[in-house]
Amino acid sequence: MANPKVPQEIWNSYIVEKLWKVNPHLNLCADESQHVQGGSVVYIPQAGAKPTVVKNRSTYPATAVQRNDTAVMYALDVWTTDPTHIPVADKLEISYAKTDSVLGDHVNGLAEAIGDEILYRWVYGVKPAAGGSTTTGTLPTSRQIETSGAAIAVNSIDGQTGTRKAFSYKELQTAQAQMNKDAVPKEGRYAMLESYLLQQFIDSLSANQMAAFQQSADLAKGVVGSFAGFQILERSTVLSFTSAGVPIVPGTALAATDNLAALCWQKDCVTKASGDTKLFQDLENPLYYGDVYSGLVKMGGRSKREDWKGVIAIVQAATASFFS
Repeated sequence: MANPKVPQEIWNSYIVEKLWKVNPHLNLCADESQHVQGGSVVYIPQAGAKPTVVKNRSTYPATAVQRNDTAVMYALDVWTTDPTHIPVADKLEISYAKTDSVLGDHVNGLAEAIGDEILYRWVYGVKPAAGGSTTTGTLPTSRQIETSGAAIAVNSIDGQTGTRKAFSYKELQTAQAQMNKDAVPKEGRYAMLESYLLQQFIDSLSANQMAAFQQSADLAKGVVGSFAGFQILERSTVLSFTSAGVPIVPGTALAATDNLAALCWQKDCVTKASGDTKLFQDLENPLYYGDVYSGLVKMGGRSKREDWKGVIAIVQAATASFFS
């Protein structure tokens, strides 16, 4: 007997809850989902230049100027899982809810991949361009801060080799100063650290700093502590860059000289947009002698400012600066 069909509204609720729980940064940014058209494309009209105002006009006739409106437009990425086949024999013999387990695997896979990609899209991808349109860009090295601690061996499991300068609290202080100089709002600043870098940051704190850091934690919201005006989040993966400061596509195996990175941002300077979510289910398929499930989610994101202000990456540094 086939399992009952899972209602789409339950799937949507389930996957959205999981996405946000695993990826708190999806709630800590501007949301452009209301501008999604057809479930696939973000389209945001941009008004052209306002008319010039003249005091005590003395020249006639005035020149009529047409307003040239533009639009910010970008496509959402489409995330799909490979189908999972559950044979009838499995459903009859297993002593646990395999279907629930399978659907959980699909949701977890989507959540991890989408969480990685949105962080990447905040440092590489669509951004505003002159005239109100969009272009593709990369977070410049001027928006990247190098780690400055003592030399420490890399975690070889990531594919790197050698040593890097450890992440210290001074990097967050530098990021704070840069955002202050850029007149970025002080409210809603966040920093996401990869677990390995977070431990280095914690090791750099004095006893007093550590006490204050722990007292500022809000674990219910995923915040492990606050420092230098940033609410700090932890994730198993965040970002990585080449030795030339170019962001690396999530899921790419790191080269020996690549570097891990943390990301600092202000919530109004980056965006996300979500479109369709769907669970595909084919019950009692005669070709597979069982049920087949797969999932789909559409989501995208971008830097909201052309100059990348409000976004800073803190990148591992080798002994010699790769920006010099």
